[in-house]
Amino acid sequence: MPTNRNRSNAGQHSMEISTFKNAFDGGTRANRFIVSGKIAGEEIDNPLLIKAASMPVQTVGILRIPFRGRFAKLPGDRDYAEWTFSILDEITHDMRRKFEAWHEEFNWHKENVVASRDILTGTNTDLFTQWTVTQIDMTGAEVRTISLHNCWPVEVGAIDLSYDTPDTLNEYTITLAYDYITLDGGTGLRGGTQNSNNGGGAGRNTPLGGNQQ
Repeated sequence: MPTNRNRSNAGQHSMEISTFKNAFDGGTRANRFIVSGKIAGEEIDNPLLIKAASMPVQTVGILRIPFRGRFAKLPGDRDYAEWTFSILDEITHDMRRKFEAWHEEFNWHKENVVASRDILTGTNTDLFTQWTVTQIDMTGAEVRTISLHNCWPVEVGAIDLSYDTPDTLNEYTITLAYDYITLDGGTGLRGGTQNSNNGGGAGRNTPLGGNQQ
């Protein structure tokens, strides 16, 4: 005997798959992204060779203050871990050669010196560059971009070679250090701008849209 479908839905949650699909909106895909940036002041000419990357991790440390057998946890200092991505190796090694030349500027292999004094101050804008990673959706539209500022190469990764590796393209990793990130074009803020406040006047917009005096 059929049950009565006219009962009240108060306090119940939808079990329909269409509700989930509408709310999920297709989600994001790991293989839909583009990376762009400059190698020693020159834009990378073939970003499609970058086959794997990540949206960089965002970390704030924890201050653990002991109190009677417990710990009060307060936000500490922000830290930016190095960012690594993978590149398919070209037959010409063109991109790798550029990364190797950029990397050597920070310490020459034989002479054991830096290329110029402004490297030590971090003011050489050709050597400390901006990189971006952008997620794209299934239509090719940009979903979100994160920019990494004052990047420089910590490591040009190895290319592994072996007789025992068939049907495999060579690839290698690049690891960049950077000073800070910006999210979607705001300086660390979602949908707002960060204003300098040197005393008096209005405060700055907070990430959640409020105002901090």
